[in-house]
Amino acid sequence: MGKGARNRKKRKEQSRTLISGHQRKGKRLDPPFVHFGLNRGLVSWTNDRLPEMIWAALLIASVGRHTALGQFREFLRFVFEHPQKESLYDGTLTGFSRLPSELQHEVIGFLCRLEPSRGALAPLLLFDALPARATWEEKLRNQQPRSGHLMEAVRLTLFHQSQEATDCRWIRLMCAVFGRRMIIPNEQLLLLNAYPVKGDQAFVRPSIRAAEGAMDMGESKDKIWPQAFWNECWQKTPCMGLAPMERSAESGERSTSAIIASVVAVRQHLTAHWENTHSTTAIDARHDAVFGIALYAIRIAQELMSVSSGENILGRLALRTLLELRITLAYLLKQGSDELWRKWRGYGTGQAKLTSLKLDEMADTAPQHLNADVLRHIANEDFWEEMVSVDLGHWAGEDLRKLSEDVNLKSEYDRYYGWTSGFVHGQWGPIRESVFRTCLNPLHRGHRCPYTEKPEPLSTVIVDIGDLMNGILADVDRAYPSFPHRIVLDQQETKESSAGSS
Repeated sequence: MGKGARNRKKRKEQSRTLISGHQRKGKRLDPPFVHFGLNRGLVSWTNDRLPEMIWAALLIASVGRHTALGQFREFLRFVFEHPQKESLYDGTLTGFSRLPSELQHEVIGFLCRLEPSRGALAPLLLFDALPARATWEEKLRNQQPRSGHLMEAVRLTLFHQSQEATDCRWIRLMCAVFGRRMIIPNEQLLLLNAYPVKGDQAFVRPSIRAAEGAMDMGESKDKIWPQAFWNECWQKTPCMGLAPMERSAESGERSTSAIIASVVAVRQHLTAHWENTHSTTAIDARHDAVFGIALYAIRIAQELMSVSSGENILGRLALRTLLELRITLAYLLKQGSDELWRKWRGYGTGQAKLTSLKLDEMADTAPQHLNADVLRHIANEDFWEEMVSVDLGHWAGEDLRKLSEDVNLKSEYDRYYGWTSGFVHGQWGPIRESVFRTCLNPLHRGHRCPYTEKPEPLSTVIVDIGDLMNGILADVDRAYPSFPHRIVLDQQETKESSAGSS
């Protein structure tokens, strides 16, 4: 199965709403849950409900799922047969703490009646803010808590759809059912009673999670214990990260060196082609633009590859620029208007003039990267700058997306624009990918930590840059035939492709 087929199969199996299933509201796309307001009033499983059900998670992690489910059933039978069952509807730690003293001792004592259960529940004593802590201390009988058990319990249940999290959510839901706080249709109740051995679990498990999540809708919940739980986990345990990887750069360097050689060769051919097609020393906006865009793109690619293998932030910035160059050249060629070629050139000249004028006003605060002489020269190169207007809009009067649609490059726009633009603008997503790692300590909720060592490399952009570059070179060939030269990204891949077509 090819990579494309695998990706399509993976996407088909994912339970996520496609873009087409989102509702557009102004400049916002809302998934169905948000569109119908189902996201309002929900309480987070990870942040708010898992700490309340950590007692159940500890049992699963310590005595095993099969044994733990048996103990859950015994507890539910205890609730169902208790004369005060309607007081036992809340199966959370905070719910236990709110019971009258005698009933509280009875419930917690039932959970701690077996030696293996006491060992499993002992990590609760690690928390100073544990609800009903005095009762737990009494019933656990000086058990020594082990943080490793707690860490494993949280790891198993941190994701709200994991099997173990679903087990915890099931016991909470059934406490509410047997405590007569929730009414479940008889047919569904039969399935829930027999969980997890009866019925299609692909249906039963989501129904459990949906019903348990709905229990908190529209209610104001006490979050004192959940917040204290995560605060103490943070304060009392260290962050954990993956050990730095031993990466062999030899093969990557060989591959990049080969591509750099290909880029250099194409640049030499392009320069020769410029000379062969150059026919005048007068202003030729079309010729200058076609070859200028292509040579500029090649310089970006060559500079990037000379300092890295495209696995860094600068690679994303380069990719974003190359996309704009690709669409701009294709648009100019399609329109084929001499006036538009001159307008594009004039726009750039006007920007040089504007920057030069602002630089004059900056005096001693001028940035070091600007060369005043170069800017003034460009502003006056074609015409005296007093005859040059400054266009404060876009040279084509459209945004890049509209241009891409006009030249049938919307697919490339979709592939390369969104995420790379986030890097250009310093948005949260790219920042998250680039400078933070995920803490591997489950007790820290998978939070984000800055890299303390060299950050992990990002996915390489070399192949993507090569694809855009070759698109630009194809447009050079279209504007000034014949230019067959392209950047070779993978020699082995090229050989296989040639063999397959022969």
